[in-house]
Amino acid sequence: MPRLFTAIEVANDVGHELNKLFPRTEQIPVQGVKHITLRFIGNVTEAEASAIELELISINVKPFNLMLAGCQFFKSRGAKAIFVTSVIPTGALTDLHQHISRVLLHRGIKSEERKYVPHITLARINRPSDALMDLLLAKGRSVSTELSVTGFVLYCAEHEPTPTYIKRREYMFTKLNR
Repeated sequence: MPRLFTAIEVANDVGHELNKLFPRTEQIPVQGVKHITLRFIGNVTEAEASAIELELISINVKPFNLMLAGCQFFKSRGAKAIFVTSVIPTGALTDLHQHISRVLLHRGIKSEERKYVPHITLARINRPSDALMDLLLAKGRSVSTELSVTGFVLYCAEHEPTPTYIKRREYMFTKLNR
């Protein structure tokens, strides 16, 4: 069963800059594909995945920009700490998230109960030391980057043996900014 989610893909050059936050001396499992999750869908049948893939074609908004600003740790179940870059929410991002949610609701995918907090996961670190956390937070304060959003992606997530995200379909925005 495909495990799907929609996301904004982060440009490789921005991803490489974000990876520079990590000290070379530490063995940190850095997130490979950098993205801003828009909506987690979950496990669906292949038929449902195909139908969702087609319905998402209807989403077309004007391209917009987002700002990355600083880093933080999210709490996680277990011993892992999730190190993320914060994304400043905008009306355009919220509208895109809601539009995708409406399309998914039409397909029978329930709305998420937790509040949408846009971010880019940089690493999931098992039992980080206080010194490492302080170092990453200090370096993360310098993050301030603008992203141009011209579309979104439907990903299929595979988690064995490590998280891998396979691009199932890319959706480009065609409305003009005027």
